[in-house]
Amino acid sequence: MASTGGKRVGIIGAGIAGLVTAKVMRDDGFEVVVFDREAAAGGVWIETRTYPGLRTNNSRDTYAYSDHPYPESADVFPNAAQVRDYLASYVERFGLKPLLRLYTEVIRVSETAGGFELRVRGPDGVEDLRFDFVVVCAGVFSTPSLPEIAGSGEFGGPLLHSSQAIDPALVAGRRVIVVGAGKSALDCAAWAGEHARQCTLVFRKPHPMLPRFLPGGTPSDRMVLNRFTESFFRYHRQTRIERFLHGPGRGITDRYWRTVSATLRLALRTPRALVPDAPLPAGIENLGVGDEFFRMARRGRITLRRDSIAAFPGGTAVELAGGGRLDADVVVFATGWRQELEFLAPELEQVVRVDGRFQLYRHILPPTLPRLGFVGYGSSDACQLSAEISAHWLSQHFLGELSLPPIADMHGEITRVGRWLAEALPARPEGYFLGPYLSHHIDELMRDMGLPVRRTDNFVSEYFDTFLPSRYADLTEERLQLRARGSRRRRYVSVRKSLGGVAALTLGFALYRRLRGR
Repeated sequence: MASTGGKRVGIIGAGIAGLVTAKVMRDDGFEVVVFDREAAAGGVWIETRTYPGLRTNNSRDTYAYSDHPYPESADVFPNAAQVRDYLASYVERFGLKPLLRLYTEVIRVSETAGGFELRVRGPDGVEDLRFDFVVVCAGVFSTPSLPEIAGSGEFGGPLLHSSQAIDPALVAGRRVIVVGAGKSALDCAAWAGEHARQCTLVFRKPHPMLPRFLPGGTPSDRMVLNRFTESFFRYHRQTRIERFLHGPGRGITDRYWRTVSATLRLALRTPRALVPDAPLPAGIENLGVGDEFFRMARRGRITLRRDSIAAFPGGTAVELAGGGRLDADVVVFATGWRQELEFLAPELEQVVRVDGRFQLYRHILPPTLPRLGFVGYGSSDACQLSAEISAHWLSQHFLGELSLPPIADMHGEITRVGRWLAEALPARPEGYFLGPYLSHHIDELMRDMGLPVRRTDNFVSEYFDTFLPSRYADLTEERLQLRARGSRRRRYVSVRKSLGGVAALTLGFALYRRLRGR
């Protein structure tokens, strides 16, 4: 299928994905307008959506754009204010502010001849605007998901989602219940454990967690974000080594994950109630960082109840499904998000999502809507980087410089990948989440763009060093070079070349000794 060029791009959302998409497409010559209904850029990191104590799961070196590192003054695991400052500095450094229309909500996207019409509502009222292309960067954390529980209206205190628990005074001196066992739940419970009179974590099942630092002080995300570790996850396309690890060598893989899981439990001193039911990679889609929570739990500041809330019978009472009862002044639900696309016209939404699952080729493009793209819907363990590479891929497509398969083949690939995701990441049935499969996904996008997959000069650093965003800092220049002169091969010492070199040296040394002996 041939791509289609054009000049005017409307981007929905000014979070991590929206900002980098704006920069990439602006630099590629598009006229870009970014809409966001909030008062500030930053998406989930804006002040009105971040609860006290929130920090990144990633260290600052991996939670960054390729060409814009965090300042050395930032914490190794940046807090919410530092992330906001970082994103603001990105906007300032690259001159993105004139592209932003804040306080402006997109309320309808409709297809027109050769493009789209966006109906927006801002400070000056409702407008209808015409664009050649539209990119949805509204994020996978768009609408809080709250369970429907009998008697909710009868509870005598606040019932709110974790993203709404932004006021530190909310828990001070009160009895707090936090519902959930993911990263947000543990963060909220840790804050309540320190400041509340009493805190109880109510959860259905525990999830795997990482310490912030490994023994020796290495940030824990570096254990996950490398090609070596990623080879122990079963991707839908595999190298020869991966086919061995997930076939005849499956025993090696199983022992590897049992060892990693046991090491993490020891490092966190995980309470028995929070030990996951199965070792990694089971539950990898819910992996988070929980040092502060585990410290509070060890101090006895947090009570653990593996149960669920059945009803609110009235007043401050909370009835559990297992038959017990608790009293609380505040209940915080860290129960995830719904991915809403209410601004898409129905005929567009039914193409983009079928039976609740996103139908996006490479997690970016609806095959039959070549002028509509999605960035940030291949959410990964390093979302800045995966969003940035996706933006380059989509921009190259909009420029008409990306060769795509026929529509039927793209639909076939979407179906095949969807089946794999349902097996590999069952807790993310919507199909928007790639989690640990970062380098595999990026490699596919790079191959599509005709750019080098290997980003270092030897297999040791390529496979065992951290998969840092800075590997892709020259991507804009590489794409310009590809356009002007074609792709150039990078110097790369592979395993085969290394073994060949060792063999040649060994043979040469043996021959030398033999000749010398004569």
